[in-house]
Amino acid sequence: MTAHGKLLTAVFSLTMVGGGLAAYKSQKIGVPFLEGEQVDEWLVEAKVSFLAIGKKVKARLSLPSDAVQQGAGQEAGSLGYHYDVENDRDEYTAVWSAQERDEGQALYYRVRFKQGLVSGGEPKAALEQPAKPDVPKLPGSLGAAAQGIVSQAKKVSSDPDSLFVALFKQINDTSSSQEFVLVKRHYEKQAVTNPEIAMGIDLLGLAGVPARLAYGVFLNEENAGQAPLPLLEYYDGAFWKVRNPLEPSKLLDGRELFVWHRGGGPLLDVTGGENSRVSFTVAKDRIPLATLTDLSDSPFLISTILALPVSERAVFRYIVLIPLGAFVVVIMRNIIGIPTLGTFMPVLLALALLEIKPVQGIIMFSILVGAGLWFRFLLSRMNLLVVPRVAACVVIVTLLMMLMGVMSFQLGFSVGIKITLFPMIIIAWTLERMSLIWEEEGKRSAFSQVFGSIIVAVCAYYFMRVSQIQYWAYYFPELLLVLLAVILLIGRYTGYRFSELIRFKTFSNA
Repeated sequence: MTAHGKLLTAVFSLTMVGGGLAAYKSQKIGVPFLEGEQVDEWLVEAKVSFLAIGKKVKARLSLPSDAVQQGAGQEAGSLGYHYDVENDRDEYTAVWSAQERDEGQALYYRVRFKQGLVSGGEPKAALEQPAKPDVPKLPGSLGAAAQGIVSQAKKVSSDPDSLFVALFKQINDTSSSQEFVLVKRHYEKQAVTNPEIAMGIDLLGLAGVPARLAYGVFLNEENAGQAPLPLLEYYDGAFWKVRNPLEPSKLLDGRELFVWHRGGGPLLDVTGGENSRVSFTVAKDRIPLATLTDLSDSPFLISTILALPVSERAVFRYIVLIPLGAFVVVIMRNIIGIPTLGTFMPVLLALALLEIKPVQGIIMFSILVGAGLWFRFLLSRMNLLVVPRVAACVVIVTLLMMLMGVMSFQLGFSVGIKITLFPMIIIAWTLERMSLIWEEEGKRSAFSQVFGSIIVAVCAYYFMRVSQIQYWAYYFPELLLVLLAVILLIGRYTGYRFSELIRFKTFSNA
């Protein structure tokens, strides 16, 4: 078989396999093929991780009661563990148990709910009248200061809600009264996990308002592996209410925050393990729950990344976009004819622009390349070998990134800290290659390739930002096989590029 025949066979096979898998998922399993058919629901996954010490393991994780009662929660693939849910007066706890285990362990539980409808922190009627709060025993001047704080707060508040706001505004205020500073320092010296919240709970207790710790999760896909957010739940005489102590005046918004744990008690308890922690990963699911379950239970080639836990699946949100950026580079270089500094640099620059606004990202990139190129020319005068020279460029680029990040922070520009999103190794090679082109072909050629790389990166950025393209790449990754087939076809194209048609236009007129 000739090379042309092999190419056509590969293209046909890739198209049939990729298109066939996508058609099967859409028609048989029911995954919506178009983004407009999707359903927007939040998926919050708790990941319990700990180091087992070779003994029997038992892990207990408090669950959001409303989600469990409505059937919106489920265990998510914790292999080798016996799993059960305990119910104690409508307070639910996930319990995992196993025989002797060692090394690192990971357990998963996920909750799914419609976007913007619930926060989990809605006022909840008490099943029984709560007991009077324990009054903290603060010695001497501390007790007098705490009583004075509560008395002053009661004068400007008419109910537990306004009392909560008054107290935590003072706790969060850096210019609080001397009494607040004295009491706050006492709690900070106690080495408690959340001294401000512990102080607020005790002050509310002095005022006769029962309060206890709660935990929430920010509904933000970008914040992967986030730690639980400490909240405070207090009783107003009829209902238990949850608020964020850092924003005491603001009611909880179901579009921004989901309350995972309330009712007091520990969020996580692990026996037979150490260094236990729970982290949350948030994703916005765009296919129905029944369809997602069928998809997760389907064969390996069908389920692909959707069979993974959400915390592991989040890594692929950007990985599946890299082939799309590479496809744009192929189009821009081989069809349009825009020169670039390699293939990977524009793609990785486009990925960085997904986290930074394009204008700000391009400015930071230009400053970094300009300063790095100047240092690279200084290195060229020392007649270094290639590997030490590139290693020196890596060190210089690292120092420049640190310097720009610190300087921008000191000047009040937080965006400069995001310069770490630029891949330093690629930038170091960019400086090396750009300097060689400068020496061999001239500065015009070097700058044209850098500008071409930036143009291609911006085009790839806008292509990867298309929501429908992101949807296909994430829920139908098998379509990347079809993309591969297209790239193979373009790889055999040897005709004129668009830029060459413009360049040789005068010859056609002649």
